[in-house]
Amino acid sequence: MARIIFISLYDEFCHGIRLLVANLKKHKHTVNLICFKRYMQVPIAEVKELYDGMHIQVLPDGDYVNSYSEPPTQKEIDLLLERIREFQPDLIGMGLTYSQKVIASRLSKIIKEAFPGIPLVWGGPHPTTDPEWSLEYADFVCRGEADTAILEIAERISNNQPLYDVLNVWIKDDKGVLHKNIERPLVQDLDSLPFPDYDPQTTFFIDHNTISQGEPFEDSLLRTNFMVMTARGCPFSCSFCYTSYLKNMYGKQYVLRERSIPNVIEELKLAKKRRGNFYLEILDNVFTLKPKRLEEFAEAYHREIGLPYWCYTHPRCCRESTIAPLVKYDDFQYIIMGIQSASEHVGQKIFHRKHTAEEVLKATQVLNKFGVRAYYDIITNVPGETPEDCRANLDLLRKIPKPFRIRMTKISLFPNYEIRKETGEDKFVTNPMYRIWNALYFLVQDIDLTDEEVDSILADEHIRHHPEILEKINTAFGKYNTENYHLTSYNKLYKKMLCGKDKRIEELEARVRELEAELCDIKYRKGFRHFIRLSNFLRSVKRKLKPGQKNPS
Repeated sequence: MARIIFISLYDEFCHGIRLLVANLKKHKHTVNLICFKRYMQVPIAEVKELYDGMHIQVLPDGDYVNSYSEPPTQKEIDLLLERIREFQPDLIGMGLTYSQKVIASRLSKIIKEAFPGIPLVWGGPHPTTDPEWSLEYADFVCRGEADTAILEIAERISNNQPLYDVLNVWIKDDKGVLHKNIERPLVQDLDSLPFPDYDPQTTFFIDHNTISQGEPFEDSLLRTNFMVMTARGCPFSCSFCYTSYLKNMYGKQYVLRERSIPNVIEELKLAKKRRGNFYLEILDNVFTLKPKRLEEFAEAYHREIGLPYWCYTHPRCCRESTIAPLVKYDDFQYIIMGIQSASEHVGQKIFHRKHTAEEVLKATQVLNKFGVRAYYDIITNVPGETPEDCRANLDLLRKIPKPFRIRMTKISLFPNYEIRKETGEDKFVTNPMYRIWNALYFLVQDIDLTDEEVDSILADEHIRHHPEILEKINTAFGKYNTENYHLTSYNKLYKKMLCGKDKRIEELEARVRELEAELCDIKYRKGFRHFIRLSNFLRSVKRKLKPGQKNPS
């Protein structure tokens, strides 16, 4: 049997790798997992090194890098090498996305110099979509879903057999000939796979110049959150999405595959027994596909688990029949729906998203009717996007019933994705006007603007040269919205999560005082006419915190 060590870069959840670990253990191989540094989101101003492919999220107070690959210290690299040396593996595996390609290449060089006799395999989204580049740093690449491929690889490694004809594997032989093996059939019965592995005895975390066995660091979201996938695949084919790349790669066999609900619930029951309460993230590309399946899940989840969760939806899959089963129980906390672009030119022709602005609006009305806390995704800084396209986004957002929040990211132009073919670009668009447009997208979450007011803001030279006026307003609104949400949902959410209530209420009251001071500062800044509306909003929030209040309203 083979001894295999996996390295997950800047992702302690590493759902896919944990599945491989579990399947290898099921077949009697010996496996360790090293979570090398945690997931981070940092302001772009604090990033030590910028490079193409970073995942940039736009927030009201500026740009942030998601999944930031903070350069490791020499101590952390030494701890990684020491753990590999102690384990003495027959194979080293590294999982990565495009965002981690720079740090992966540097670490791989160090690892190969330290352990020249141990083969290094790369897997995950980036090695799948750009295998030839990846082979400059890895001995071989495993593309696509590796559930069964990893078993054959492990078997051959343990028997000292070559890998030149293993399906899913790209590898160069001794003569430098590249073997591009096709993909093997996908696992159709997902219930046949074991649950992701969380064995504390074989899992190690490296960060803060320290190594921890079994216990993630205090600042890791892995301590509070848990991820699950109830299905693989997606009925849609967006040009910017990894799933669409897999659909093109696998062809007709890449269809939506679903786990049974009892199988999903059993995994969650074991997780709750093992670790106690958690906040569940459902990773399915689109969870709200089938009403009967949702009814079965919601009822079983409430009965057996009863913890808060959120999920993704799609404008064409967000109907009363699919949302009603979820809102029946208070475990359901919020939902995320991708709008991406309301422009026909960008949304349909570039992104390959066939829904219309009218369909998006109907879906948002459904969520509003059921009182669902909704987040809507917008992709910005798109090559070829015109002011008319941006205005279409803004006009749609103005029509969406409040309350809602948006999540905004700059387009990621990953190698060999359809989005690159559509745009012909590989770098971010940095037109200064995007600061105005992005700020307006955020602003209409909270303020109703007429056509004339929008035109006035866009034409205002002072705002054009000082977009921070709008950004400051949005920052204040964003902070207030977050605190207000925590107050109104306190009993429902924090009671389940067993948080300290009195301390949290004191923190929220302090935040109101701080935010009131910020709004006072904004009042005396030149260039924005809507301060009075902010003041009204402030008064409505303060009414929720009456003097002497000790329990949330």
